[in-house]
Amino acid sequence: MVCALLAGQRALASRTISRGAAKQVPVVLPIHGRCWVARCPLANVSQKARIVCAAATAEAAADAPWKLALGELAKPKEAAGRKVVIASVAPAVRVAIAESFGLAPGTTTPQQLVEALKLLGFDHVYDTLFAADLTIMEEGTELIHRLKEHLAQHPDHEEPLPMFTSCCPGWIGMMEKSYPDLIPYVSSCKSPQMMMGTVVKTYLADKKGLDPKDICMVSIMPCVRKQGEADRPWFEHTEGVRDVDHVITTAELGNILKERNINLPELAGVEFDHPLGDGSGGAVLFGTTGGVMEAALRTAYEVITGKPMERLNFTEVRGVDGIKEAAVTLTPAPGSELAELLKAKCEAKAEAKAGPIAWKGDACDNSINLRIAVANGLGNAKKLITKMQAGEAAYDFVEVMACPTGCVGGGGQPRSTDKQVTQKRQAALYNLDEKSTIRRSHENPAVQKLYEEYFDAPNSHKAHEMLHTHYVAGGVENE
Repeated sequence: MVCALLAGQRALASRTISRGAAKQVPVVLPIHGRCWVARCPLANVSQKARIVCAAATAEAAADAPWKLALGELAKPKEAAGRKVVIASVAPAVRVAIAESFGLAPGTTTPQQLVEALKLLGFDHVYDTLFAADLTIMEEGTELIHRLKEHLAQHPDHEEPLPMFTSCCPGWIGMMEKSYPDLIPYVSSCKSPQMMMGTVVKTYLADKKGLDPKDICMVSIMPCVRKQGEADRPWFEHTEGVRDVDHVITTAELGNILKERNINLPELAGVEFDHPLGDGSGGAVLFGTTGGVMEAALRTAYEVITGKPMERLNFTEVRGVDGIKEAAVTLTPAPGSELAELLKAKCEAKAEAKAGPIAWKGDACDNSINLRIAVANGLGNAKKLITKMQAGEAAYDFVEVMACPTGCVGGGGQPRSTDKQVTQKRQAALYNLDEKSTIRRSHENPAVQKLYEEYFDAPNSHKAHEMLHTHYVAGGVENE
């Protein structure tokens, strides 16, 4: 007997059930990876399977996040108690949603998707690209701070190298459960989804004169773990007011649009709403493996060297290889704090030829040799960590995504029999990046304005309080 699971995920599309099954369990829609085993009539899904189990019975699906979101949208806009319903669209969603209508990845536009969401009843539709750019500002600043701490050799610093990215909830969950000793090495930045939720229920609420409790924040995501991330106990604006209320996956959204007879390819399209509707090409790349790294390098390079990165397409971290490695030479701008720290370090010859310092023969050339690695797929992440723990590899900045090829291959994406579909989704994202007017996160004027009006500067006290998070050894129960 086979129980159908996770309708949007190929690798985990089914699970064998050994007892208590008279027939195949009916699947309504995937339930974002949360385990509903307590209400499952089979009641025997293993604990190991709970990370990905959807156990999608009709009863269990009654309070599925997508249904709760649609329930809010169904209320008349003038009805008392009806919330302002806001959607935010992740990068990987925009290139995969076309597949729900039998088209190739990337053949519908983000603007058509915005119009479709407006037709569903969303009051405002914002772009998660905005929050991805915000993430780069915070994460890039954190990386530079860690480099400074490393070069200064502060004995009490708590932010060591390498720094791991923190955008992927699948990776964070595995890290907390299997590698809790890595917690100090993981960026404290919230994911773009959670940063967007925070900004909507603080900055945006203030600008629009809304009470955060009167906002229903809905994320459109390629990932079945994003609802679990949103449900983390500390992601609350105030008690009972979540930063993100519901998550709808790409596959679920495709089904909803077809059920409502909204033919996405036929729509003319409208732009994302402002002020949270603009994003850079670098932000688009968050949807694929290596993309967070590439976007971060575009900004960190310019901040450190004082010069724009000439070769924006950092192909060394692109592609589908499970593990990718590279190094980037960064010469800090003369007179900068990093330049002075590096100069002192080189002159003191305080350490052997190790760490993020570039050497020419026996001479230090006053440059940073930033060693980077990218892993996609948790199996590859484990291999990379094992190499690092054994002293066989050393890095300064590491990106990890749980799904093969990154978010474009997420469990919430439309199912496909095309073995090249994730590469086609990647190509569509790279095309959007190439066509972007702004390709570096720090050049996004909407993000610049947010700092001017609200957060002051990246990693400021207010930014750290609202845009950063913490992790728990052993993980979060029932996530």
